[in-house]
Amino acid sequence: MNQSETATDAPERAGVHAPSHLPSVAELIEATTERMREPKLLSEDPRTEARELVAFALGVLPAQLDARRTQHIGVREHGELLRVLERRLDLEPTGYIVGAVEILGLRFKVDRRGFIPRLDLPVLIGAGLERVPEDTRGFALDLACGIGAAGICVARARPGLHVDLADVSAEAIELARENAARLVPGRASCFAGDLFAPLPRGRQGSYSIVTANPPWVPDGTQLPAEVINHEPVVSFFGGPDGLDVVRRLVTELPSWLAPSGIYAQECDPSQVAKVLALLEAHGLEECRAHRDREGIERVVSARRAG
Repeated sequence: MNQSETATDAPERAGVHAPSHLPSVAELIEATTERMREPKLLSEDPRTEARELVAFALGVLPAQLDARRTQHIGVREHGELLRVLERRLDLEPTGYIVGAVEILGLRFKVDRRGFIPRLDLPVLIGAGLERVPEDTRGFALDLACGIGAAGICVARARPGLHVDLADVSAEAIELARENAARLVPGRASCFAGDLFAPLPRGRQGSYSIVTANPPWVPDGTQLPAEVINHEPVVSFFGGPDGLDVVRRLVTELPSWLAPSGIYAQECDPSQVAKVLALLEAHGLEECRAHRDREGIERVVSARRAG
């Protein structure tokens, strides 16, 4: 594609109009937001995605876009945005295109080594933190941590906690280690292995908070193309009913929680009642379900007796 094609063929190639004058940043954000609303893209937040893609094409951070809203972009920048949009419309996830995802104001590196956290991750983080005092000291654990987002957010919110990040994928742990070194330097340890297996035995009974996002999709479930074709399969499938890993996790969990320690995990809304029953059956108390921004219960939490 040459530069003249970039400017004039925009509607055909990516649906962003190129009028006689090149669009302003604000116009690009609006046009890109409309494209992100296409049903096939399954966008959780079209405007946030649009801002990420436009910022990436312009070589800035999303937070810097507002200061440039009235500026008109150049031919090269417009061409770069069209290339970015083509990738997204081919169902490549935005996180992998821009190499980052923002959760609770923290910007995490993300690439194909790890699952991209969804925008409802703050529900999981909040479910864990709401019963952990701000001055708590000791250890936190993020199981099936992926890129480490939940555990790192917990550590940022509770400065007295050192966070352990654990995942069965050695590649994901490398990515989590990179994020932790930048966002919570000196306050995180990373472990590759199955659930609690790689953790130091001395940590048993010491975790004030454990967050987890284990695989919970039933085997054989048809996932969207942009998920199954790009993200690590190990992050999704959890056995015939999706709860094989969860059952193993909950069986060991009480021995790792500190007295009055809190556990929080994500699951499918159809699994909430079953996971709450599992937690209760293993002696945990104050078991609760938490709603996402759409009012759907998809996170559960519980407390070990103190």
